[in-house]
Amino acid sequence: MLGKKERKENNRPKDEEKFGPLCQSLHYQFKNPALLILALKHRSFVGMNHQSHADTNERLEFLGDAVLGLIVTEFLYKKYPLQPEGRLTEIKSLVVSRKILTQVARRIHLGEYLYLGIGEEKSGGRDRSSIISDAMEAVFGAVYLDGGYEAIKHVINSLILSDLDDILHHYLNRNFKSQLLEYTQAHGFGVPKYFVDEEIGPEHDKSFRISVHIKEEIWGVGQGKNKKQAEQRAARDALSKIEH
Repeated sequence: MLGKKERKENNRPKDEEKFGPLCQSLHYQFKNPALLILALKHRSFVGMNHQSHADTNERLEFLGDAVLGLIVTEFLYKKYPLQPEGRLTEIKSLVVSRKILTQVARRIHLGEYLYLGIGEEKSGGRDRSSIISDAMEAVFGAVYLDGGYEAIKHVINSLILSDLDDILHHYLNRNFKSQLLEYTQAHGFGVPKYFVDEEIGPEHDKSFRISVHIKEEIWGVGQGKNKKQAEQRAARDALSKIEH
């Protein structure tokens, strides 16, 4: 006679059978589907089913974040041999950001496959940026464990790095000051104020360090060859902190 737990598991459709479209979007077929299932288990689901903390996707998220960072760093190092470390760091921060991961997760409909608790499900968790971006990293961790470095490198190249030029074009043409102003006014914070904190270098090669203040607190800092560029970067820094 089957135990209660075994009957419950047998009454559930085979999980791996429903992941075909997701694996096609990932350009990867799991040898061990249990890893993919674990990558999709949010803590709310585990809590509801009285499972241990180790049964959430959080450890895989931790691993996937590190793997993503390494692959993106290697890619940028080879693609931009003349760019300084600071510029490479700036691009990497964008590529691995929650904003980009959320876009990728929505494009492959990752939220539809998540295991969520009832409360999280009802509150819109399947499309919440924090949940689906974390799950995207967990999936990367699962691919790495299942198929190794070359497998996850192929997945990340297919999903993110193949679109790098479009990502950078869109990002570099954003008006960060306008977006920050819209945010602060919408949330009752007033108008951001920009202050020159430091002028660096000789007159013929000067750069400016500018901070943006909102309600007398520093929200972001930026440096550029002119004040306009530094202000945009300070606003971008503030928006990045808000998005995270």
